[in-house]
Amino acid sequence: MDNPAILQMDFRKYDQIKLILNTESIRDKFVDVLPTHIFNNVINQRMKTEGYRGSMTPGDWLLTYLDSRGGRVSDLIYWFEEINLQSALIHLKQEEPLNIIQQPQSTIIIHEGTELRIVCEAIGYPPPEYRWFRDEEELLLQQDSVLCISPARKEDSGIYKCLVHKLNFQSNISQILSNPAVVTILSNKLNDFPNLNLEQQQQSIALKPILEHSDPSEDEYLEQNTNVRKCPDSEKISIHVHPRSPGKVIAQGSKIWLTCVATPKSVKYQWYKNGQELNGEESSVLLLSALYPDPDTGDTRFEFLCKVYNDYSHKFSRSVVFKLADANNDTTYVAEDKFAFLIANDKYQFEASGRKLKTPPVDVIDLAKLLKSMDFKVIAFRNLGLNEMKSAFNAFCKLLTANSYVVFFFAGHGFESFGQTYLLPVDCSKNFLPKESMCAQYVLQEMQKTKPALNVLLIDSCRKMPPNPWEIPEKIYEAPMESNTVYGYATTFLNSAFESDERNSFFVKHLKKYITLEKSITDIIFCVQKDFNTEKMTRKLQNPALESTLSVNRKLCDELRNPLDVKLHNLPSWAYQDRDPVQVQSSPMDKLNCSFLVEVKDHMDVYFNGVDIYLYLKLKDNTNFKVLQMAELNIKLNTPKLVVEPEEGIHLRNADLNVGSKEVLKKEILGIQKIQNTELKCKILLKFDFSTKIQEFECCVNIEKMRSINLFF
Repeated sequence: MDNPAILQMDFRKYDQIKLILNTESIRDKFVDVLPTHIFNNVINQRMKTEGYRGSMTPGDWLLTYLDSRGGRVSDLIYWFEEINLQSALIHLKQEEPLNIIQQPQSTIIIHEGTELRIVCEAIGYPPPEYRWFRDEEELLLQQDSVLCISPARKEDSGIYKCLVHKLNFQSNISQILSNPAVVTILSNKLNDFPNLNLEQQQQSIALKPILEHSDPSEDEYLEQNTNVRKCPDSEKISIHVHPRSPGKVIAQGSKIWLTCVATPKSVKYQWYKNGQELNGEESSVLLLSALYPDPDTGDTRFEFLCKVYNDYSHKFSRSVVFKLADANNDTTYVAEDKFAFLIANDKYQFEASGRKLKTPPVDVIDLAKLLKSMDFKVIAFRNLGLNEMKSAFNAFCKLLTANSYVVFFFAGHGFESFGQTYLLPVDCSKNFLPKESMCAQYVLQEMQKTKPALNVLLIDSCRKMPPNPWEIPEKIYEAPMESNTVYGYATTFLNSAFESDERNSFFVKHLKKYITLEKSITDIIFCVQKDFNTEKMTRKLQNPALESTLSVNRKLCDELRNPLDVKLHNLPSWAYQDRDPVQVQSSPMDKLNCSFLVEVKDHMDVYFNGVDIYLYLKLKDNTNFKVLQMAELNIKLNTPKLVVEPEEGIHLRNADLNVGSKEVLKKEILGIQKIQNTELKCKILLKFDFSTKIQEFECCVNIEKMRSINLFF
């Protein structure tokens, strides 16, 4: 049967396609190209709900559903070709013979400094691959159907051929050698004319076996004088030390120094990588620290060379070509920088005060301190509304730099709808509506735009359906997980996450035991999953879930590439520096012989949208303790937008008063993002039992350093 129904295909092929579609990131791309009359948001939600029942998997469910709609193998091929998923097509398509349909141009003559471009196009399946040769030497960085060298140099002249090959289904190799292209690069010097050896065109190239190549010899690198004026002997360039590679294959994460030494001393240097100028690399030594595959292309082959030049001429050094070995468990990784964004939402407006969440504030405090110990720049907030969550997060994303490690943690209420995870702000309604929430897939989408090396999203919230599960969200976010993302959920799909009677939630209780260890983040979540089996209260109710596309063994404790490089800290100081408390002392109360001291700190030493106010009494030997113990103290703020807890003050008869400074009252102030001024005005209220009069002592605390976060409106 040439084109069977999906469920009638060979069972071995079916198993392979099912396994491929079990990967969520691939499955999401696949369903995106399905016609809307076959697959829509409602069907997608059914798949997410029914695809995990019993022995069913999402891949099973999707293939069974498409078969029920009349889908055939040819349809699968068409859809997989739409997303160019060769790992699936290799199991479905028929093999096609290799054939060159466009041969290289036989003769090419161009001027130095222009682009050399040679095309060799072939067809076949599996898709053909290309290897280019010049005068028997393989050009390792040229692996496409189009060879491109820009700018071309005189020494690029020669006979070019392309070896086209493909791996057949029987694991043997088919290959075809193209016709030769004789290339002459004309020098820009006035007295230099082409001198082509026609006999050379007839010579055949004895190609070496696949995966072998030879190193270029030193005499292939010729001096190029681009100026007509004569160069004095004292200014003639001579390269004495060429860069040398430690080997043709080097381990990922390696650190390499390349050196090029030339005379005279007045020469200048410019390094190149894969033909592109490296900005700022203008010394005789090039440091390649922590080498990894190209983050955009995945390329593991690199070519480096150095241009030595002065006002008269220039020379190119020998190039260094090497390939990175495959990653393994011993491969070390570094982060360009580390950032963490943490939110604790515990006081929801729709909940009665007795039902407030207890653990989110402490969970964020504990994780923030652990992340700071691993050089993360931690930004934490408590009890944000929807606009504040979005504004703060968008401002956070503007701080991110490429190839950084980024952690997002949320503790609070949440739900799932149409395959999206929603995080609830404190000003949401009890209806749990997507439009009133912040979507975790939106968070990932925005983080991916900054091209991080590692994305970690830790969600400590419920994942149950909302009261109205069929209300379609205004937008379904298409957040690519790529190969750098880990989701750590406190619970599985359609289940709840619980608080413990201890300091932390069950999830953070176990997470903080492992988060700083020399383990990949996926191993850390796995350890948390194992520990949940020891929790008698939640063993059958809550199990953490892991979703990962992480392709390498990155750890949160990996070192920074340049830990002492101040250039990496190009963000406001509040984002990574500890801040000293702000203190204000009042004038002495003469009759009592004591004074007040007000101290302001970051809320719980972590949160940026709140402060804690501490009121101290500075007592002396001659303080009138008897009268003072008949007084009641409180602090009142003149800004109604702020949330102050506790509202009540303290009666000093309950305080243990003695000589020195004594903390008698603490107030938590949340919501400083809502005020525009940088001064916190408050009054210290003092009332004695024997009088109805209230004495007021005004106090003004400058919180500019703390308020400099200006993230909101």
